[in-house]
Amino acid sequence: MQSELSIRLNDGGYKNWIKAGLCLQKIRDCLHGFVRTEIEKFHQILLGTNPNLRQGICKNSCKSHGTKFQTACFVCREWKKEILKHHTDQNSTIYWGNCCPLLWPTNAWEVAKVYMPRGQANRQGPEKCDAAALLNLFIFCDHFHFERRKVIEVIRCRNDLMHSIEMSVSAEWFENYKRKILVLLKEFESIPEATAANKMIHEVTSSDWKVKMTVTDAVDATMRFTDEEIGVGEICNIELDLIKEWAEELSFALEEQEPLQQHLNSLNRFKEFLKQNKELETELHEELQQLFILEKRLNNGKDL
Repeated sequence: MQSELSIRLNDGGYKNWIKAGLCLQKIRDCLHGFVRTEIEKFHQILLGTNPNLRQGICKNSCKSHGTKFQTACFVCREWKKEILKHHTDQNSTIYWGNCCPLLWPTNAWEVAKVYMPRGQANRQGPEKCDAAALLNLFIFCDHFHFERRKVIEVIRCRNDLMHSIEMSVSAEWFENYKRKILVLLKEFESIPEATAANKMIHEVTSSDWKVKMTVTDAVDATMRFTDEEIGVGEICNIELDLIKEWAEELSFALEEQEPLQQHLNSLNRFKEFLKQNKELETELHEELQQLFILEKRLNNGKDL
């Protein structure tokens, strides 16, 4: 098990993949407080702009699912209209199933989730979201005024990471990513928490970890920064979080079924990867079972 860990963490492309994911985690963490405050402001602006939004709550238990939301009551129709008014691209796919319309009048976060990619239904606050969800919010909600191009570039890099069959990126890709993520961080200079994140990301993108086997066959692994280091336990936690996010992305892709063969190839590669890394196979049992269920239903020709 220790040798598996050593082999993984000594692979250059895999280390770059983890370091790139860690940078996204740092961006997510520095934005929590800012996003929560701004969404509360946005909610109050909506309530103050449209008096119809103050007519109480949903009277018909209106429900949304996936990309579908058929409003049945006046209150929800008004909220939907106002939410769409502030959406920067109404022709894009909107995942109404992310939110509970019943809560729109009283819960600002349920409004925010309309502007995010799928999979946010059970995430009750910015601290529960990944970086992609928050960055998509910045793009699709016109309350935010970050430079759209810079945000989109980092989202594309994030998608490269989460769609990488090998969970590996080249040194050239990583250098390009580093440039884009540092450019984006300049957009967040007014957010106090972003200063510390900026420093950490500079250090992450220019650092390396050392992994060696001792005579007792134990792994000594650290990611060394200028004034601190991350031990093997934390590296493994970061790794596990990223792989879980990767597996969730694959689940969504399998449900979409396009392009199906490519996603099935990703699943087969993931299974091989876990066979070679038994401790991860144990940690990711729940995620793996969910993928197996999707694979079985697809092989049986059933709709998901």
